[in-house]
Amino acid sequence: MQKIRHIFIIITLVLLHACASTVQITSVVEKNKDGNFLVKWEVSPDQEGKIDIYSSTSDSSLSHFVPVKSSRIEDQFALFSPSGLGVREYFLLKTASTTSGIVANRLIDMDNIKNFRDIGGYFNVNGEQVRWGKIYRSGDLSSANLFDLEKMKKLGIKTVIDFRSKENAAMHPYSLSSGIRKISLPMSMGEDTLNRKIEDGSFTRSDAIRYMQDMYVGIVENYKKEFSEMFNILCDENNYPVLLSEALGKDRVGLASYFILYILGVPHYVIEEDYLLSNQTIDITKVVENAGGLPEYIQEALTAVLTVDRAYLNYAIDYIRQKYGSVDNYLEKELRITSGKKNLLRKYLLYNYNFQ
Repeated sequence: MQKIRHIFIIITLVLLHACASTVQITSVVEKNKDGNFLVKWEVSPDQEGKIDIYSSTSDSSLSHFVPVKSSRIEDQFALFSPSGLGVREYFLLKTASTTSGIVANRLIDMDNIKNFRDIGGYFNVNGEQVRWGKIYRSGDLSSANLFDLEKMKKLGIKTVIDFRSKENAAMHPYSLSSGIRKISLPMSMGEDTLNRKIEDGSFTRSDAIRYMQDMYVGIVENYKKEFSEMFNILCDENNYPVLLSEALGKDRVGLASYFILYILGVPHYVIEEDYLLSNQTIDITKVVENAGGLPEYIQEALTAVLTVDRAYLNYAIDYIRQKYGSVDNYLEKELRITSGKKNLLRKYLLYNYNFQ
């Protein structure tokens, strides 16, 4: 029940068409186990009538969208077979009085890559929508099989930014398909320290929460150069689409995604909900083998380390605000994000469509 509630919070807060209209369409796309696209919607305030659904394999122009089905508003869902390569499909929904933004499946199913998803689709405070298919995020790629690599190729990914520590990257190397460039911007999460704490046998859930909060502050303070270089990469249009990757794709990638979406004007609470999606896409029972044989308090500590929590993200953001005055000051003075870079990021990563 909690998972269902969380999904609908995401749908309601994030994929809402931010327009001045009094009628709003909330919509989401999921890809089911058969490879079909399930489009769900709610229209508020409640009403009856017709909703037209448009589809395209490209979001580069609204003219590419063609009508594929008319349904009753009260049906609230429709199922579609893929019309293209089957990896991505983009949809628009229209009623007599309003239009949704562009919606697509956020989660990308992979065989051996955890937490693979798109950070597009969100609306900023000005009603502009973040473009789909420009920036993806994921866990470690070292276990990727041929299916996963082929899907990355179909997504058109050109650049992988690898945030894993040097030690972790050396232990788990990987090769990518031709045409995909890997750029390493290593950031340590103190894995050796964590392992020692766990082996010591006195590591509790409270210790784990404090450890994670300290690690987030450490990332903010110690890897300004790496974050700055990430933004240099994102300011080159030739590097897109980009994949941000690390061990589980939740902490270093979580902070990187926060900074990107913040610059694009996406509200904090929306970015926070995106950050928390990692808890739905990472099965921690598959991350730690034989965890069931460990003492319960160690299991609770590991759960705290292997999941994300508002307390981690907000601790880091509060730290930034207290030390630097604001997130904007940190980005501008510490990461050297100029107004010119911000304008480029908005140009590359926001749709310029009027969805009215």
